[in-house]
Amino acid sequence: MTDTSPGRDKPEAQAGSGSPGRLRRGIAALSAATNNSSVSFRTVGTLLLWVVAPLLVGLWLAQAVVAQPAVGIIRLNTDIWPESAALVIAQIEEARNEPSIRAVVVELDSPGGEVAASQSLYLELQTLRREMPVVASIDGMAASGAYYVAMATDPIFAKPSSTVGNVGAWGFVPPDLGVTEVILASGPFKLTASNRDEFLRWIEEIRQEFVETVFSQRGERINISRVELSQGLAYPGRDAVRLGLIDHVGSGSEAVRAAARQAGITHYQVIDLEARVVEELVGEDESGLEPWVGAADPETGRRVLPPGAYLLYDIQLGGAP
Repeated sequence: MTDTSPGRDKPEAQAGSGSPGRLRRGIAALSAATNNSSVSFRTVGTLLLWVVAPLLVGLWLAQAVVAQPAVGIIRLNTDIWPESAALVIAQIEEARNEPSIRAVVVELDSPGGEVAASQSLYLELQTLRREMPVVASIDGMAASGAYYVAMATDPIFAKPSSTVGNVGAWGFVPPDLGVTEVILASGPFKLTASNRDEFLRWIEEIRQEFVETVFSQRGERINISRVELSQGLAYPGRDAVRLGLIDHVGSGSEAVRAAARQAGITHYQVIDLEARVVEELVGEDESGLEPWVGAADPETGRRVLPPGAYLLYDIQLGGAP
């Protein structure tokens, strides 16, 4: 009769299966190799040299050569005019040219400013957004032109009491200047470049374009009518969320984490792009940054703006020169 009972060696084979069994077999093999006179320390050293060492060197090179992913911080913390816009655009270019940067957060604390400069920043950030996530974090305010700039970002964070909105445009009506014996001009509007009716049409076109930009970028999130938005009100952050003008009440660090999530990175560094650009452009001497001709007086807070249209929130305005 054939013996069908398990052999004595079968349980041993079962006991040696699985990870614990492989570990025991590996230890036994290592002990046997150590005790075997045919395997010398020179052989072990050769294995370490040609197998382990290249692995360690490869890991070190990977960390040294491949930069850690980063989230860049772009700052707009002043009035918007050509020079300040140029500084922000330089930060955008730095983000685009730095391979480690996978997303950016635009930190905003600005009352807005000139129309063309605000539109320029919006368009530049829209272009960058096609390459990487662009998130906004509003500190004190993103009003008028600064809120226009924020429309190029998604999502938008703000503090509970941040000033948000003030959608619309304004400007000084051109004075009625006539040709005299002293002042001659080639055309009736050469001196003013406009008249009252044309200027009002220009302001209305800017307003419409601003409102439609908000609605096109916010989409179904918007919870305010075009008529109400056109009134030019500014809202605290907590109300701006309810109206769909922003997405979240939160801190700057939350905005950074949101940008990192969009970029699909979990371990990252944060790079201050403004500090890097300023150091490259002017070093430690920031006097090379020319002030805006329409900047507010540091003592009185009042400003005198040249003629033109503005996306600017300021209740201490002076008259046109």
